[in-house]
Amino acid sequence: MSSPRPSAREKNRNSARWTMFRVALYDLLAGAASMWAAVEIRYFLDPEDAPDLIIFQSVLVFSLACALVFPLTGLHRGVWRFTALNDVTRIVRSIVLANLVFLPILFLINRLDDFPRTTILIEITILIGLLLGARMLAAAWRSRSLQNAFQFEDRTKPAAILVGSETELDDALRDLGRRNGSSPFRIKALVEPDAILAGRAIRGVPVIGGLDALPKALTSLVGVEKEPPRLVLAAQQSDAVLVNQLLRFAAKHGARLTRSRPGKGPDAFSPIEAADLLNRPPRAPHLEPARSLIEGKCVLVTGAGGTIGSELSRLAAQLNPKKLILLDSSEANLYEIDLEIAQGERNFVWRPVLADVRDAGLMNQIFLEEKPQVVLHAAALKHVPLSEENPIEAVRTNVGGTMRMIETSKKHGVGIVALISTDKAVDPANVMGASKRVAELQMQMAAKGKSKTRLCVVRFGNVLGSTGSVGPLFERQIEAGGPVTVTDPEATRYFMTVEEASGLVLSAAAQTEADPKRNGALYVFDMGDPISILQFARQLIRLRGKDPDAPGAVSIIGMRPGEKRHEALVYGFEETASSEVDGIWSVSGPMADDALVKSGIESLCAAAELRDPEAVKSALYAVCALGAHTGPAKQGD
Repeated sequence: MSSPRPSAREKNRNSARWTMFRVALYDLLAGAASMWAAVEIRYFLDPEDAPDLIIFQSVLVFSLACALVFPLTGLHRGVWRFTALNDVTRIVRSIVLANLVFLPILFLINRLDDFPRTTILIEITILIGLLLGARMLAAAWRSRSLQNAFQFEDRTKPAAILVGSETELDDALRDLGRRNGSSPFRIKALVEPDAILAGRAIRGVPVIGGLDALPKALTSLVGVEKEPPRLVLAAQQSDAVLVNQLLRFAAKHGARLTRSRPGKGPDAFSPIEAADLLNRPPRAPHLEPARSLIEGKCVLVTGAGGTIGSELSRLAAQLNPKKLILLDSSEANLYEIDLEIAQGERNFVWRPVLADVRDAGLMNQIFLEEKPQVVLHAAALKHVPLSEENPIEAVRTNVGGTMRMIETSKKHGVGIVALISTDKAVDPANVMGASKRVAELQMQMAAKGKSKTRLCVVRFGNVLGSTGSVGPLFERQIEAGGPVTVTDPEATRYFMTVEEASGLVLSAAAQTEADPKRNGALYVFDMGDPISILQFARQLIRLRGKDPDAPGAVSIIGMRPGEKRHEALVYGFEETASSEVDGIWSVSGPMADDALVKSGIESLCAAAELRDPEAVKSALYAVCALGAHTGPAKQGD
């Protein structure tokens, strides 16, 4: 029976052990060679020849001293291609110690007869060159540069343990090295989850092993450091499982968790954020597909002071618009985004407009004055409980405001209108979701008419950090001492960052603008798997250094009016297909009867004008029922 094949991890560990053996052997041979050369050089300057015995004794004893000292100082553990100042210090220290061991032993053997004392100075110089030179050449070969980090430890800064893969650890250490003493902490050890480099060093910092080595290391640091130690995750992409493991370690040992973001300047080392808890790596906005949508055009953003609207405004500002119109009904929100645009670098005209999208006359006046070519319609009432309590206002804004935007855009020849929708519009169980579903139907119905204005809808789930979302709510509750309130222990939600959502909105709108066949298109975003709200709450509690299992840390309060346990991104009768942009799916499915939908919306708006909340709700769900086609369900891609 054949023995099982070694795993890839075991092969890597064996390779690392073999490499350390070769390094140790080189260092030992270098020690022997340096002593031989030193004795020969010293006697070359003397008229007498070097006695063979003294050469033999010196080389043998010094080799034994190196064999004893070098392993104790860990000289063989340094990874040559990551050589740094700490390795230089270790090399010099190891050589000096080896000589301190060598001299007494040689004295006992021959009383140092015929051994010139100046040989030590020659040998030290040669050996430093042999040991350091080989390492520096290896480092130069890898980095294409001999420049290395030369730093001195500042003990006023907290100690830290860096966690990541070999490459990630090297990148983070290089970033720290470039800070010329401004590093926020002192890296005391490295942890590589696969433990392939355990026992070695990168840029002079020891790799203490895998995650199982963290508890002991953190305990040691807590015992000797004045400030709580830092756990620094050195990873380009977040891994929710790894983040959660590190959170547990940090919470148990009183450490603080930080994230390394190479190339982010002042924010390169910053606290772990809620976005790092996603069960997938967040997508960085890729703006080039949207450049043709924005560049050289007049762009109007409604709800420009809101979470999505303000990010859309920021991204649009990067794409060289001719003019940017910031429209919002909230004075405070509009002031903030206006101030931010004013303080940034810009080569375009912008105008803040305090207005309500429900005001048909004012919208007509603004469009007449500004002649927008692109409309990004983010204005909406989006809070589920408030919309449930105020159904009339939700309908007037989310349905009536969308109607005004469609009519005004068509009247003034706008090129493209993009509506921001929500996953709560799928099988809506609340007023907010139902009103957004009706807005979707309005956009799709309006796209069928003859007009140069193209329309599209983008639908996505919860946005981390948006006003009123669970993230900021949980953060406030944790800050206040708890408890964190979770509606249902089984509830899940789709999440994405505001940067992801806004970047994908622009890319989706650009697709519709570029392709007449996509007029009326509905898009959804690939948001990964839904996240457990209870698990998310527990992770945030750990993230703030608290124990989620402590009494009163979490409170289950029950579902609120209009809430669902789980959300969906598409109806059962809708199909999804990939689009030109990664992360965006186009959605297709049977269309509702336009005449019935139009009649239903007229009844809904009439009920809203009469201020009859029950009639509004009844008419609202009636229209949604018209849009919920009952044909055969189709599985999305």
